[in-house]
Formats: sequence, structure tokens, C-alpha cells
Amino acid sequence: MSSIRVKLSRLTAKKVPSMALILVGLVGMVLGVLAAAITITPNNFTGTVGTYTANTGTMTVVDQGLSIISNVPVSANTSATFGGNGSNHSVFYSATTNFVAGNWEEGVQLTDTATDSGSHTVKITINSGATVPSGSALVAQATVTLTGPGGASTGTITVYVGLLTASVAAPLTVYVTST
Repeated sequence: MSSIRVKLSRLTAKKVPSMALILVGLVGMVLGVLAAAITITPNNFTGTVGTYTANTGTMTVVDQGLSIISNVPVSANTSATFGGNGSNHSVFYSATTNFVAGNWEEGVQLTDTATDSGSHTVKITINSGATVPSGSALVAQATVTLTGPGGASTGTITVYVGLLTASVAAPLTVYVTST
């Protein structure tokens, strides 16, 4: 019995006590078991399928994609005029009741490639659901009137359409036509 006490006292007298090494080893094994038991499940989200554009050559359309509404616009409008080079404007289509914080909105950026000052009608249709390409209408078709800049310009207008929903049934299909 005294030999066991002598051996234990020798272990604790060393620079790195063996009990500390055993304790660190046990903690490492427990953490290893916990790390092996953690399961990571990725969620693959599919949002916008794409943007189909059909126009007469007077508009360049760029899909800005979906975003969450954080700030509700003060007023909504259905028309705008393209500005000069580098001038960017926004149109918040429909009533401001379509824009609810936390809901989704779709953004479509347009650039007028014509050098006229005429009016151009842009129609945006947003469908959701698995029946591609038609799906079912998520909101009423957005129709906006955009006036040309009257000369060559790189100014843009981004049309935001509030989708009146906090969840979207994928896929989402956006159709844009302009005249």
C-alpha cells in the first residue's frame, strides 16, 4: 500500500503531472465524440429561375433579383423619366401596401437604349410555383410608363414590385416586356 502512495506522490511531483495529461486526454475524447455526433444539414434554396425579356430593342433589362423589404417606401408610382449618364431612379410599383417590411420584393433594372424622349410601356409579370414556364400569378401584372432621356444616356430606372408575401413558392419566374 505504501508503494502505491509513493508512486502517486512521484507522479504529482513531476513537471507535467500525469493526472493532468489523463484529464486533457479524456476531455479531448469527449469533445471528439460530440463533434462526430453533430450533423450539418444544408438547405438549398432556389429562388428566381430567370428573367425572360422580350422587347423591341429600346430597353436593356437586368434582373436585380429578390430581396427582403426593410424600409417601406413613403409613396409609390407607376412612371419615371430616365436621367442623364450615371443617374439612377427607382419606381416602387403599386400601392405602398404592397411593400410590407419582412416581405419579398423583386427588382428589375432598365436602361433605355433609344435616344428618344418618347414613352415606353414596361410590363412585369411575376409567377410562382412548379408549373414552369407559366406558374400562377403571384401579384397583378406591373405596368409602368418610362420616358426616354432624349439623348444617349446610361441612366437607369429600377422597378421594385412588392410581392405581398413572406414566403415564395419556388420557382419564381419573371417576365418583362417593353415597347
